[in-house]
Amino acid sequence: MIQALDAYHYAHIAFRIVSRLRYIMSSLREYLAEIGRRGGIRSRRVLAPETARRMVAIREARRAARRLGRGTPPPRLGGTPADTSAAAQAVQDALQRRLSPAEKLAQVARLSRMVDLLSNEGLRRRHPTATEETIRDLRAELRLGRDLAGRVSAARPNVSAR
Repeated sequence: MIQALDAYHYAHIAFRIVSRLRYIMSSLREYLAEIGRRGGIRSRRVLAPETARRMVAIREARRAARRLGRGTPPPRLGGTPADTSAAAQAVQDALQRRLSPAEKLAQVARLSRMVDLLSNEGLRRRHPTATEETIRDLRAELRLGRDLAGRVSAARPNVSAR
C-alpha cells in the first residue's frame, strides 16, 4: 500500500511538473513571438545616406575580392605592398575608385603632411643640436638635391639681417 501511494505521489508530482513546464513554454513562445514582432520593427536602424553608400561600397568591394579570389591572381601592381594580399588590394582599389575627387585630394594632402612630419622628425633625430634654419636647409637638400638646394639657399635673403 505504501509503495502504491509513493508511486501515485511521484506520478502526481511529475504530472504537475510537466504541466507547469508546458505552461511556461507556451508563455515563453508567446513572449518571444511578441518580442520578434516588436523588435523586428523597432530594431531596424536608420542609416544616413552616406553611411549606407559606404556600407554598399564595402560590400561590393568584398564581392569583387571574392570574385578575384576564384580566378588567377593578377600580377602585383607597382604600388602594392608585399604584405598585402590580392584580395585586400582589390578591396582597397574598389574603395579608392568610389572616392570623389575632393576626397582623393584630401587623402593626398593628409599623406603629404604625414610624410613632411616624418621627414622633419627624422632630421631632428639625426641632428639633435640643429637649429630650425639648419633643419630647413637639410630638408631642402633632401627634397631638391644638394646643388639646387644650395642655389635656393644662396638666393634666399639672410633672415638675421632683417
